Amino acid sequence: MKKFIILLLIILFFTKTQNVFSATRAFTVDNIEIMGKTNAQNYRNKYLQVAFKKGFEKLIISIIRQKDQKELLSTNAQTIKTFILSYKIIEEKIIDNDYNLKVAVVFNRKLVEKFLQEKNISYSEEKKLDMLVYPILILDSNLHVFSKNKFFEEWNRHEDSQNISFILPIENLDDIDFIKKNLLTLEESNLSRLVDNYEIKNSTIIILRYDKKQLNAFLKINLSGINKVKKIDFVLENYENAEARGDIILNLKNYINEVWKEENLIDISTPSYLTVNTKITDMTSIKKIIDKIKGISLIETYSVEKIDNESAKIKIKFFGKIKNLQERFRENGFRFEILHNEWNLYLNT
Repeated sequence: MKKFIILLLIILFFTKTQNVFSATRAFTVDNIEIMGKTNAQNYRNKYLQVAFKKGFEKLIISIIRQKDQKELLSTNAQTIKTFILSYKIIEEKIIDNDYNLKVAVVFNRKLVEKFLQEKNISYSEEKKLDMLVYPILILDSNLHVFSKNKFFEEWNRHEDSQNISFILPIENLDDIDFIKKNLLTLEESNLSRLVDNYEIKNSTIIILRYDKKQLNAFLKINLSGINKVKKIDFVLENYENAEARGDIILNLKNYINEVWKEENLIDISTPSYLTVNTKITDMTSIKKIIDKIKGISLIETYSVEKIDNESAKIKIKFFGKIKNLQERFRENGFRFEILHNEWNLYLNT
């Protein structure tokens, strides 16, 4: 009898909770750093306003494709303030006349989405990811993979990407031998063996051929099984020019980021709906399932359509591509199977 009462309370709670978590979703921008002088009147408030604008700009660069950024980056400070849910001063220092401020800003996701929808602009999912990047340099017909490969050495010299953490490969003699054997046909060759040994789902192999002041870059991008290729040509007058190399690295990073955004676009004007079946193994399993669903940013709302002591049927409203939703389910501890056109979700044990 006690178990029945508990299950009844769970049923009543979850069948009444549609939309409860969607309103609390937010965009958080960390480590916004502002520096200036303290001789201006009300300087603290002035620099806070600068931090809010800089935080909004960082958000836009992070989730919006480059072709749509220009209009949004000119948004006035008054409009930006209406999007702010809260902010936190992480660090504040005054040394002599120099002021240093580090802030985290939380933006209201609903208001930002409405703003973007009014401008008919889609955004990409806000998600941090690791990416293995494997730059291979052929310099005047000579191969440089690790040693004397300045693109390898300098790739992570500056943190340029909001979303992607680039990870470089470990020197491997077998890899070098394999590359040497395929040196003339790297662009056409299957190079997956170079990245398959790493437990990183996303990778980019970059073949860089430099000759006669021309750098040809061929990118092989793998985003969780989705493959893209791109050829980009750069004029590089002098390979030893560190600033020019830095600009090329930044361009390559930006292109990789743009490909990721394109694959993870969210059109908030066209939501999708999915009904999933889940098994209830004990009194706490339905709560665990709902908590994990709440943690998936692509999901806007859910409602429990049917529940008993063995299973639940949950209707989900989500944005973005179904393949991305599947990936987020996996990342949040679910496995799933589709039987007779029905989705069945299981918690990993």
